[in-house]
Amino acid sequence: MVWRCVRPSWRFLVTISAVALSLFAFLHYKPIRARLDIYLLQAQHQQASLQVSHPIVLKQRRCPSDFADIEGDFLFVTVKTTKQYHRLRLNLIASTWISDALLLKGRNDKPVVKVAILSDAVDDFVNTMIGGRMVKSRCPSSHNKTDLCCKQAAEFDLYYGEPKLAKWYCHFDDDNYVNMYQLLAELERHDASKPLYLGKSSRGMVKLKDVISGNEKGRVAFQFGTGGAGFCLTRVAMKQIKPKVSRTTGGLGLEGLCRKLPGLSDDVAVGYVTGFYKIGLTQVPTMHSHLEKLSALSQDDIRKAISLSYTRYKSYENTIQLSAFHNVTPSDPTRFLSLHAFLKPKECSRRKRAK
Repeated sequence: MVWRCVRPSWRFLVTISAVALSLFAFLHYKPIRARLDIYLLQAQHQQASLQVSHPIVLKQRRCPSDFADIEGDFLFVTVKTTKQYHRLRLNLIASTWISDALLLKGRNDKPVVKVAILSDAVDDFVNTMIGGRMVKSRCPSSHNKTDLCCKQAAEFDLYYGEPKLAKWYCHFDDDNYVNMYQLLAELERHDASKPLYLGKSSRGMVKLKDVISGNEKGRVAFQFGTGGAGFCLTRVAMKQIKPKVSRTTGGLGLEGLCRKLPGLSDDVAVGYVTGFYKIGLTQVPTMHSHLEKLSALSQDDIRKAISLSYTRYKSYENTIQLSAFHNVTPSDPTRFLSLHAFLKPKECSRRKRAK
């Protein structure tokens, strides 16, 4: 009699415990947890699209068809990376802004943007994704300043090696998210027939001794665009600086210059050469690097940004903040997936169907 009264309660407790343990194991099994993270992130993206679909935002967005009047081969972009960052950084940018940039078609259905990636190893998956334009560098894989100058010289030579030189050249890092629509709009505002150098300086005017002309008493005054925010040069400027930055003209190019000025980093070296040729830096405030406090950027700043970055090191984090994504999942620590969904023009598919 007593057993009959107690048995249902005992079985109930055992059942509850088994369910709880199963649920705990389910949620902590990594592949399943990762899928749940992606599901939650997609749900947040859908919520965000509802929150940002007011007319002001739609007016700022552009679709691939909006670039039909731009001439083909308008922009050539290079990104340098290293094997240890292929999974953490390269896969992320290749599947977001780079993939979208490669879809843009201009006049006569020619590509508006070409992207080449320089690394110390070729990632077959990413290489296929970007149309086989991933190049293995002959430079050392270390992160010291001279080796970075070697890689930047190799990036320049990827541009110079093109059958037809694009009107613009831009460099970005592997931890940059580039809003290609904003970048193209910015470049269109400038006269590409002039020698122009666009970027965002992290410091004032710099003066260094002239090691190019051989004048020991001479000085080169210049500002440089921080590499972490990206920089761009016109074809005219690229042709001017070619003798001092390219290996194809003999010597070590930009790397050789960095050896003459020990401690000179790659972005400073680019500014030095442009300064030698009297090509001043045109400041572009909407290019942002990890040197800034990214969390201070408003959502309007983020929409207008050309480039954004991030820093995550142990407990330190410097990332953009989007109010629609307060509960960011572990699968999006850089905020780039959220940013990509936030900026992606939802009305493009509707325009295409309407034609």
